[in-house]
Amino acid sequence: MALFTSKVDYALRALLDLASQPPGRPAQSREIASRQSIPESYLNQLLVVLRRAGLVKSVRGAAGGYVLGRDPQSIRAADVVRTLHGQDFLAAHAADGTIIPSAWVVRALHDRLTDGVCRELEKTTLADLKAEVQQLNEAQSLMLGI
Repeated sequence: MALFTSKVDYALRALLDLASQPPGRPAQSREIASRQSIPESYLNQLLVVLRRAGLVKSVRGAAGGYVLGRDPQSIRAADVVRTLHGQDFLAAHAADGTIIPSAWVVRALHDRLTDGVCRELEKTTLADLKAEVQQLNEAQSLMLGI
């Protein structure tokens, strides 16, 4: 199974969208889908899963929608991967049984790469990603002379 799937991509983009909203202001899924170019029906499925995990909260009513379930500083990219792929998806993988040496070496390389990716996911918060988006927006504005 791939580590960084379209599910993870879309979920992180939706969470970043919510993080960019004024605190406490709900965003409707159709607005998020439009801003982030995510199919709305797919986004709605992801939002249900993210809500169950406590990463987002739903707000009912005419002005309702979704807000972050936790502070962006406490939402790690690893939380999103675990939510969408299962709790032990990022766990270290042990070599099983007797295998030929070349297969073992390739598996060990895969494990080292996965461990590195997992470390990066564990230390990256939603707030970190939001700050990177803001930096890119500011740089783009400067380039365009805005």
